[in-house]
Amino acid sequence: MISAGNKGYLFLLCTFQMKNGSEFLLTDTVGFIQKLPTTLVAAFRATLEEISESSLLVHVVDISHPLAEQQIDAVEKVLAELAVSEIPKLMVWNKVDKVTDPEKIKLEAERREDIVCISALTGEGLLEFCNAVQEKLKDSMVPVEAFVPFDKGELLSTIHQVGMVEKTEYTENGTFVKAFVPLRFARLLTPMRQLCKS
Repeated sequence: MISAGNKGYLFLLCTFQMKNGSEFLLTDTVGFIQKLPTTLVAAFRATLEEISESSLLVHVVDISHPLAEQQIDAVEKVLAELAVSEIPKLMVWNKVDKVTDPEKIKLEAERREDIVCISALTGEGLLEFCNAVQEKLKDSMVPVEAFVPFDKGELLSTIHQVGMVEKTEYTENGTFVKAFVPLRFARLLTPMRQLCKS
């Protein structure tokens, strides 16, 4: 934990497993503020620069906060400065259970695109959040069908780690796999894709 006066800032790094078994790494910077103390600028800059390597940006907003819109604008401004507009984004309105009219907030979220309402406290909306993350990640991947020989088993393991496997069939010579994987990994599978077609 990095502390500034009476405000604490915590950097979290977590690995989550999706319901299909795929894992994703979540980096979280808690305590984003508009006027950052100079002693923390370097630490936040290093964390924010990692954003450019992300597959998906999840912007969590305390929707019950009276200045939620200004906080959203501040984050969007920083993201624009980092030139990460090509990275898919998902906004999460947290603490929907704390607003005076939760239904109104949910309707507003539905009207806009790429917003999920949750309550981390009660668990409301967390399944929808996980599904939205999975769909967003899937959108950034390409479909592949490949035949992976048994002597290339480490590739099959990697497909499960970096991709979303839809189908696996084991044969006497190897494994047929149908999955969505990042483009850079799909290129590595090109020889196995050819085996699949023959």
